[in-house]
Amino acid sequence: MLLNMGKDKPKTIAIISIVLFVVIAGWLFLTPNDKSVDSMGEKNSKVQPDSGAFLGTIGKSETDMEDKGLVKGSINVPPTIDYKDLEKDKILKTLMETRKEDLGIQKSLDMIVRSDESFIIGGSRVSMKEILEKAFTKSGDVYQENISASGGAIPGKIRRYGIHVVQPGDNIWNIHFNILKEYYGNKDIQVASKADEPGNLGFSSGVGKILKFSETMVIIYNLIEKKVVEDINLLEPLSKIVVYNMDAVFTLLGEINYNNVDRIQFDGKNIWIPAKKS
Repeated sequence: MLLNMGKDKPKTIAIISIVLFVVIAGWLFLTPNDKSVDSMGEKNSKVQPDSGAFLGTIGKSETDMEDKGLVKGSINVPPTIDYKDLEKDKILKTLMETRKEDLGIQKSLDMIVRSDESFIIGGSRVSMKEILEKAFTKSGDVYQENISASGGAIPGKIRRYGIHVVQPGDNIWNIHFNILKEYYGNKDIQVASKADEPGNLGFSSGVGKILKFSETMVIIYNLIEKKVVEDINLLEPLSKIVVYNMDAVFTLLGEINYNNVDRIQFDGKNIWIPAKKS
């Protein structure tokens, strides 16, 4: 028996070799070609993205994005103006000073804000767009925006708004009067400190009529409650702001010949200004 096993040993080894060869060949034949071995000896599949699939924009070139039918664009978000930084932020301070100088206003307003900007006062952040939308709704008008074919808002004319932050002791009359005096002061016209008081017969002065009409032009906004308020005479310090449309204010004042200011007529709603002589 032992002799027979010795004779069959070469034959057995040959059979085992053939089996191993078949197994190895089969493994190599059946193993996918998309396998790779990394430096750690682990097999990792090489992902071949489907030509019709979108895997993301990271690393994509502009041409790739256009081929996928994507719309490429940028959104410009104006910076938020922080009221508490007006003095310590040199860039912001310079910006405000430049805007005020352009309007001939230095002291009577705290900020000049564009209609596409936002600002922060006492931790409350608000955008001019939000204030204008609520003001229009309050008056019964509809705030409209032009919409592009893609659904985005088309920027309209950028307007300038003056912001006065209510302080202790403020009243709406004096706020208006300070703006008027500063406006005319920059035109070398000195407005008397009592020019807003009634005359000897008790009738309102021309300046008084302008100030009264100005009350119909402003927006009083409550920063805490996030709403436009109707009572312009109730001004809580640091919680309310007075908003002026500077284009409208200067259009009004620009129509007035101060030498004829006492000829102005006002009925509580409408104001009549004597025509300027050409």
